[in-house]
Amino acid sequence: MRRPPILDRLNEGQSLLLDGGTGSELQRRGVDVLVGAKDGLKAWSATANIEFADVVQQVHQDYLRVGADIVTSNNFWTSPTRLERCGLGREWRRYARAAAENALKARDNLNPAAYVAGGIAAPTLQGPPESSPGSDTRQMGREACFQEWAEHARLLVEMGVDLIQAEYVGFIEDALTAVDACSETGATVFLGIRHIRPDGTMQYGELLEDLTETLEGRPVGAILLMCSNPEAISAGLPRLRPAFSGPVGAYPNLGYNPTGPIVNGPMLTNQKPSSGPDVLQNAEYYPSRMAEFALTWKGMGAQIIGGCCASGPEHISAMRPVVIGIGGA
Repeated sequence: MRRPPILDRLNEGQSLLLDGGTGSELQRRGVDVLVGAKDGLKAWSATANIEFADVVQQVHQDYLRVGADIVTSNNFWTSPTRLERCGLGREWRRYARAAAENALKARDNLNPAAYVAGGIAAPTLQGPPESSPGSDTRQMGREACFQEWAEHARLLVEMGVDLIQAEYVGFIEDALTAVDACSETGATVFLGIRHIRPDGTMQYGELLEDLTETLEGRPVGAILLMCSNPEAISAGLPRLRPAFSGPVGAYPNLGYNPTGPIVNGPMLTNQKPSSGPDVLQNAEYYPSRMAEFALTWKGMGAQIIGGCCASGPEHISAMRPVVIGIGGA
């Protein structure tokens, strides 16, 4: 089925509903997303694309059933850098292709009019802000970092995704590398910025205004604030919207403790202290409350709205009437 270019719809002023979390939803459904992990994420849910392909497809289908316009392939960390942590770095292409196949198959079977975003995450080699970490670009070297983004994006475009969602980016320098590399494919590139602070700045204190200035003239289809608690996104959007001329959006983290079953000691999850074995810690962000946030963000100019970690089909279903408007207008 021929779908209109996604930017055409956004430039016409339409709002689009993004899906919710995939890795956290897989874990909620009993999938082992922490293969080889003892106290960290390793490649997180990347291996599920082959070992639990049927469940991955079910998650995509459930988001489509509740009305998502965009589903994100589970390519978050199907990169050589992250899969190497499980000893599977040389097989990254096999896992990356499987993730794209799962999303495309789910979309084609359930709603051919929906878009598939190839969701590639940053390698994320750094630690918490207090450790004064360097960007992925600096740690890997720009050429190596660029190549990793570019090869991943090229594979997904060849598989048939509708756009590249370069996400979980924490530094302006890495955003520049990701956009330059992914845009070489000729595909539309959405950029997802992680862990927005309560004051609306980026994870390591950089300004969203400086981000947009650095990206000026580059082919960024949209900028989305992601994997941040909803209140932080509400602080970030008023800074992003006037600084960027293209579409903006939001998909928040609702409280996810992926290593809870492995280590039950205190840890930071979604910038909030948490402990105990519960994987999903999203009780305060129930579906109807997320619909209220979606209404707020839409009023702030967000056109692409969905969820990240710990959000599920129930949250996306509640947000749908707000995001797309009454009767789908």
